[in-house]
Amino acid sequence: MINVDRALRNSIRTGKVLLGSSQALNAGISEQAKLLIYATDCPLAMSSQLDDLDVPIYSYPSGGRELGSACGKPFYVAALAIIEPGESDIMALLREIRGVENE
Repeated sequence: MINVDRALRNSIRTGKVLLGSSQALNAGISEQAKLLIYATDCPLAMSSQLDDLDVPIYSYPSGGRELGSACGKPFYVAALAIIEPGESDIMALLREIRGVENE
């Protein structure tokens, strides 16, 4: 199991990440996103739209304030899109999403 918070910060520092639910939705629609992440308190209408996209989704286990903090930001982040993971192992979340255990 990876440290999601550390992987997020590393991905933001070395890769390309779009913060915010509108940007995440647009990246998912345009198929630029490799992974979408949303907070537990992301508005239901938005999380439903994100769930309907053909992009892997990870539900962050805390709220938007904590997701923002995990991203190193001083503000609420309801959702984000990983475009390029950079030097992060954030894409290892795909194994968790698909139910494959790390060895």
